[in-house]
Amino acid sequence: MFLSRRKLLNYINCTGIAAISTPIFGAMNTNGNTHHLDYFKFTIGNIKITVVSDGGFQLPISSIDINSTEESLKKHLRKYHMPDDHIYMNTNLAVIEVGENKLIIDVGSGSRFIGSTGKLFDNLSKANIDPDSITHVFLTHAHPDHILGIRDDFDETIFPDAKFMISEKEFNWWTKKDRVNEVEETFIQMVLWAQNSLNAIPEISLFTNEKSILPGITAFDTSGHSPGHSSILVESEGSKLIIGGDVFRNTYTSLKNPDFIPDTDMDPVKAKKTRHEILDLLTKEKIAYLGYHFPFPGVGHIIAHEKSYEFIPASIRW
Repeated sequence: MFLSRRKLLNYINCTGIAAISTPIFGAMNTNGNTHHLDYFKFTIGNIKITVVSDGGFQLPISSIDINSTEESLKKHLRKYHMPDDHIYMNTNLAVIEVGENKLIIDVGSGSRFIGSTGKLFDNLSKANIDPDSITHVFLTHAHPDHILGIRDDFDETIFPDAKFMISEKEFNWWTKKDRVNEVEETFIQMVLWAQNSLNAIPEISLFTNEKSILPGITAFDTSGHSPGHSSILVESEGSKLIIGGDVFRNTYTSLKNPDFIPDTDMDPVKAKKTRHEILDLLTKEKIAYLGYHFPFPGVGHIIAHEKSYEFIPASIRW
């Protein structure tokens, strides 16, 4: 099932990132400007990584799993002390420094999508990262919250001197000439957004299956959420990190029940298979993980329980 533009825009609460409703039982209130989590720096071996927030948005609980009732989803959310009327989606972009190169993973939503996102350039500045220093741009997939920021407010392509990369399968699916005539009417806008963004890139490198991007940085196939969804493996001095885009939606949904099928998964069967494969890899090999929609900054480890998984976040040290 595709998430249509109409559904998407009806779902999203366009208040600011800090305007999160009171969690279940009223135990905690995070309404208002109570925090400013803009970027987070850490290392994998000798590779420097900065997580930069593009903001966040809300979705209805019905988007968690297409096969569950509203009451069962509410019960699931209450179990983990979460609000039972929506889920909150952070958008965590990663900037990876390898020698003189800076690679950014996805570009966020820009200013044309949701008022509570499009914070990338403000937060790059706060992290002291010059946009002109970005040498490579890797796109995990072509959903709007990952690529709509390719065009700036003046309709110019951001990072104009950077090398852009996306999987060939993903690029070809979205840019197919007659694609708008092959999808449901409510999905046409998603296709147009993708084509408008991808076609704005002067030169883009396409790859199949697996590609070494920079020393210690490898792209690999994690399709299912989208036709050619890809992830990044970072390796340095014996340490490993997977930057997984939308392989998982959220820590208290996709990890607590990997069999949940979000309404944004374009190939639900393949997406479920990919989730289980990545979970198996992460837990057996003890590889760190960075989730695009995980609670900021979205980086940590995943451990296995008997019937579910748990995310152990990296601690923020002051």
